[in-house]
Amino acid sequence: MLLGIALHAGLSFTPFFWPVQDTQQNELFGLFFSAIHGFRMPLFFLLSGFFTAMLWRQRGLKSLLSHRLRRVLLPLLLGLVTVVPAVGLISGIALTSGTGVDEAETAKNDIWSAAAAGQLEEIKQYLAGGADPNALDSAFGTSPLAWAALHGQTAAAELLLQQGAEVNRQTRDGGTALHAAAFLGRTEIAGLLIRHGADAQIRNTSGMTPRQSLAVDWELTLYILALLKVELDEDEAKAGRREIADLLGGIENQGANSAASLSDRLVQITSMPIFSSPVFHHLWFLWFLCWLVVAFAAYAAVADRLKWQGPRKWLLLSPARFLWLIPLSMVPQWFMGLTMPGFGPDTSIGILPMPQVLLYYAIFFGFGALYFDCDDRQATLGKSWRWMLPLGLFVVFPLGLEFSLGPFGFREALLPPSMTRPFAVALQVLYAWIMAFACMGLFRTFFVGENKSIRYMSDASYWLYVVHLPLVMGAQWAVRAWPLWPIVKFTLICLLVTGFLLLTYQTIVRYSWLGKLLNGPRARPE
Repeated sequence: MLLGIALHAGLSFTPFFWPVQDTQQNELFGLFFSAIHGFRMPLFFLLSGFFTAMLWRQRGLKSLLSHRLRRVLLPLLLGLVTVVPAVGLISGIALTSGTGVDEAETAKNDIWSAAAAGQLEEIKQYLAGGADPNALDSAFGTSPLAWAALHGQTAAAELLLQQGAEVNRQTRDGGTALHAAAFLGRTEIAGLLIRHGADAQIRNTSGMTPRQSLAVDWELTLYILALLKVELDEDEAKAGRREIADLLGGIENQGANSAASLSDRLVQITSMPIFSSPVFHHLWFLWFLCWLVVAFAAYAAVADRLKWQGPRKWLLLSPARFLWLIPLSMVPQWFMGLTMPGFGPDTSIGILPMPQVLLYYAIFFGFGALYFDCDDRQATLGKSWRWMLPLGLFVVFPLGLEFSLGPFGFREALLPPSMTRPFAVALQVLYAWIMAFACMGLFRTFFVGENKSIRYMSDASYWLYVVHLPLVMGAQWAVRAWPLWPIVKFTLICLLVTGFLLLTYQTIVRYSWLGKLLNGPRARPE
């Protein structure tokens, strides 16, 4: 829970899908985000499965369901009418208010900015001066042709193609100009690129084709538009996407071979509003818990009837567990990152959970439930944390990040493009499991005894996480233009928001009806 506050506090300092963008950016915050995101929620669901099984074994199924109703579903419903609207409000303010700095001060003069602005004479001058029409800019790893496609500069795109720009030049994330045109519904440019031989089957590093770029939900599209400072009407963009879908359908294989792949179909299905509408925001994990508890109840009912006491311990406690956990987890992970490249699991905030995301977390939840029945009093599962923790952070994580997003630029030297995604998926799930086990072992080594301070923070963390997001975003918005180092502003945001929420927890939550709802009754000290 507390890592989640730090994770969200750092997002404004990296060009990521986040409504608030700080003027002081640092790529280290992107690494910080990926390192935490890659294991935090998998570990959370593993522990949730463990304690769900504990409640069932100790109190029975009926008591378990009653407990989860009071501790999970009711707080979720309360958050939907309080916290979630506050998140939407501050997001809207942040997206429409800009960064608070003079855009003229940040203007650039290069072939990429000229392509984005449609400045034909400037493009000719840069090319005459030796500029490479296929070079990628250092900030975003995007070609001039892709910039022209993103900004709808058809004339600039045509000029670049005439002057030697490769129509299928891939950007840092493996996408092409056709990906960019499809993403924003740029019909004219898409048609131009197709006439010049654009390959509609090229996949970026997340396995996404230009057709799948058409399915990106509008909230994410709106965020990208705000980053690019591009104005685009929603109806116009969606109409352009429909036209491009027809164009792409005309150049793809016909007959039986034209059937969309499983990934394509999944993207089409999960782009429906019932999956993609931002209903729950950061409270999605509570909704997932409701689904998983229902599934667990079915399992528990069968186990009670059969008097089953769990699997053989060696399947979960010995290193052999990786032989089935890794391939099993790779199945849902393979279908993530289809509409937005990333490291780690996707987030599903719609009314219906995305199937691949729910299955992914169900595996961790299920492992935690089975692990409780192993009665691992000797802490066998995490005993190797001293080497697992550095292995995960300093070997598996950088390799997985490179094969997933290519930030370090060495993946082409290690593997052919066709093998990049399988290795990326395998390393992502390996990182999640290694870090989960290592963190469990670390805490069972140093925090095994009773500690009032840790117990207090454990209680408070539920309140802190549920309520923190609008406060974090508000603080980010307030300091976004301050001329301070990012680490200073990040630390200030974390301390102020966490300190304020701890104060509210102590004074108005802990011993109130709300505290009882979240954590059960707590006796006020004399």
